[in-house]
Amino acid sequence: MFDAKVKIAIEVKPTVALIISTYDQPNYLGRILRAVSAQRSAPDEVFLADDGSGPDTRSLFEQWAATQSCRAEHIRQEHDGFRKSRIVNQTVARAQADYLVFLDGDTIPHPSFISDHRRLSRAGRSVQGHRVLVRHRASRSFGLGDFSEDRSRAFWRGQLRSWKHAFRWPAPWKRVRGDLVGVRGNNMAIWREHMVKVNGYNEEFVGWGHEDSELMVRLLKSGVPRVDVRGWALCYHLWHMPAKRTNVPAGSELLAAVPDGQLACQKGLNQHLATAARAG
Repeated sequence: MFDAKVKIAIEVKPTVALIISTYDQPNYLGRILRAVSAQRSAPDEVFLADDGSGPDTRSLFEQWAATQSCRAEHIRQEHDGFRKSRIVNQTVARAQADYLVFLDGDTIPHPSFISDHRRLSRAGRSVQGHRVLVRHRASRSFGLGDFSEDRSRAFWRGQLRSWKHAFRWPAPWKRVRGDLVGVRGNNMAIWREHMVKVNGYNEEFVGWGHEDSELMVRLLKSGVPRVDVRGWALCYHLWHMPAKRTNVPAGSELLAAVPDGQLACQKGLNQHLATAARAG
């Protein structure tokens, strides 16, 4: 007979928004969207945070979005140098899901990528996953065919760097970190409420370098630990010419200048929340 005093614990996983950052890489983006469609657990929302790509990117995403059952939106700004912080903030403002998973537009997610991030999510914490680097030759076709075959071929031909991140483990290895070692905006998961609390990315960052670390500093100061995860939430970074590093010194100065006790940046997410609310 059922005992009303017995409490049944039901673990409720968060709704997930996948945010893909891109700039003029439609060839790679097509492969990523293909991998998103093949996820074992689909995201609730998919956003393309577009830093000013040409029409091929819009057309590709719109064709893909039309075939999806989840909410899918293309958020674009005009290109004026590397302004990832601004376009990601605009996209976060549009998201309605509880949990935000960030992926770059040159990185193919493992079929269990979203399901792993759901299972790794814990209240009050962010998650940093890792990537394997796909070398130049393998990047020409990686993601165009069967995922397991593409990965095996690249592995046996010596086309994977950091290959310890290439294969999913039976259980993840997790470590809570209070430093910035290994921080990158690619393959990172953050609760939306925490992004709002620290005012998102600092839009003073223009040009590549340190914008993700500066965000993480403020998250850590606000009491959000970072969980470094190995073996789950895998992704595969396709080779491309490196971004210009001319703004790295300026980014280093901004990172070093985060005042003690400052949680929210001055120029950030709050600029876009009202506009996103009006847009519905």
